Amino acid sequence: MKRHILILLITAILYPIAANAQSRHDDNFGQTHRHQRDRRHRPAYIVSNNNVYYDGRQLDEAVASSFAILRDGYAKDAFNVYYCGQKIQSAVSGSFKVLGYGYAKDAFNAYYCGKKIDGAVASSFNSLSDWYAKDAFNVYFDGEQINGATSQSFKVLKDGYARDAFNVYFDGVKVSDAISSSFKVLKDGYAKDPWNTYYLGRKI
Repeated sequence: MKRHILILLITAILYPIAANAQSRHDDNFGQTHRHQRDRRHRPAYIVSNNNVYYDGRQLDEAVASSFAILRDGYAKDAFNVYYCGQKIQSAVSGSFKVLGYGYAKDAFNAYYCGKKIDGAVASSFNSLSDWYAKDAFNVYFDGEQINGATSQSFKVLKDGYARDAFNVYFDGVKVSDAISSSFKVLKDGYAKDPWNTYYLGRKI
C-alpha cells in the first residue's frame, strides 16, 4: 500500500514538470516554424456613415465612396492604398493588387506587409508559397532578399523548404551541404538527400 502511495506522489510531482517541458517544446517548435504562423489579417476595416474605420479608428484620408477592402490587411480607395489602417506612401491605387502571403505590388513597386521591397522588379514580381516570392532576378522570403538564390530555377517544395539549381533553403536560409538535385522533403520538418537527413533545415 505504501509503495502505491509513493508511486502516486512521484507521478504527481513529475507530471507538471513533463507537461511544462512539453509546453516549452511546443512553443519553440511554433516559433521555429515561421512558415506555419497564421499571418492572415482579420478584415478590421468598415465603411459607415460615409467614413472609413480600422480597428475602431477613423481613417481621415480614406474616401468612403471608393473604398475597397482587399485581403491580408490591405485596402484602397481611388487615391491611396492602406495596410492595417496605415497609408502606404508610395503605392499607386489604380494598379495595386494583392498577391498573397503578405505580398502585393503596383505598376512600380512590390510590397511585403505594407513595406516597399527595395530593388524588387514589380513587372515580374510574384508571390510563391510559404512566404517566398521572386522576380526575374531575385528571390525573397519574408520580404527579404535571399542572397545567392537563383530566380530562374527557384522552386518552393513544402514545409518551408525550397531549392534552386545549386542550393537548398529552409525559411529562406541556405541549408549547408544539402544536395539540391536529390533533396527530398519527408514530413514534420524532416528532409533528406543521399548523404544526410535534416530537421528544420539542420543536418542531424
